[in-house]
Amino acid sequence: MSDDKTHIRHLQDGLNFLGFNIRHYPTPKSSRSGYKLLIKPSPDSIQQLKRKLKGLWRKHVGSTTVALINEMNPMISGWSNSVRIGVAQEVFTALDRCMYQRAQRYMRQRHPRKSVAWRTQKYWGQSLGRQDRWVFQDKQCKATLRKFAWTKIVRHWLVPKQYSPDDPTLQDYWRQRRNRTPTLPDRRGQLVRRQQGRCPVCHQGLENGEDLHIHHVVPKKHGGTDDSANLRLVHHNCHRQIHSSSAPLGVRRLLEPCTR
Repeated sequence: MSDDKTHIRHLQDGLNFLGFNIRHYPTPKSSRSGYKLLIKPSPDSIQQLKRKLKGLWRKHVGSTTVALINEMNPMISGWSNSVRIGVAQEVFTALDRCMYQRAQRYMRQRHPRKSVAWRTQKYWGQSLGRQDRWVFQDKQCKATLRKFAWTKIVRHWLVPKQYSPDDPTLQDYWRQRRNRTPTLPDRRGQLVRRQQGRCPVCHQGLENGEDLHIHHVVPKKHGGTDDSANLRLVHHNCHRQIHSSSAPLGVRRLLEPCTR
């Protein structure tokens, strides 16, 4: 290990790792040890995100509002989903407040001669299914800018140390855990639930840390589509095995199109 890149720090001072800040906070009244370990988004990652969002606000001053929203929403959704396993609710609220201020500046730059009431009527509205009426929108194209606070905090579900995947009496527990896939996008989450959290090739759990690939049962060059009935979620190595010339015949039989 390099001495220049290796530092020993006390947890009370905290450390930054992979976009998170890990630190022991003093809590003499609520914990037995007097400290509580909290994992929060690191200040560096927050500042980096703010710079990117600021650049997008400035970039799209002269373009359509829907183009701004379509470029910002994936960034907001991706970052908030990556940090929602930690203590991030206050960070989400602060970022939404910064986005509100940026939106106000964006409207003044685009319409300097219009009144505040006119700009409010044009850009602010209520999102469907939510009680928040201060949502930045392009009403003509029906596009809504996502808020960070809309992302629910999802804690990591710890496995008890005595629970083994090979224990036949715990199959229901592991089945429920495999079906609970909060970090996967909608399409992949749908495939995981349909496959009951297992890879159809190796019959192992999909959440084993290996990269996941979407396999087309009928290839697109042969007329296959992106319909969910033609898709399977498999491990990276299993996907390579499927497309290998020496793949077992049983592998291909297991991946027949689903009619459900």
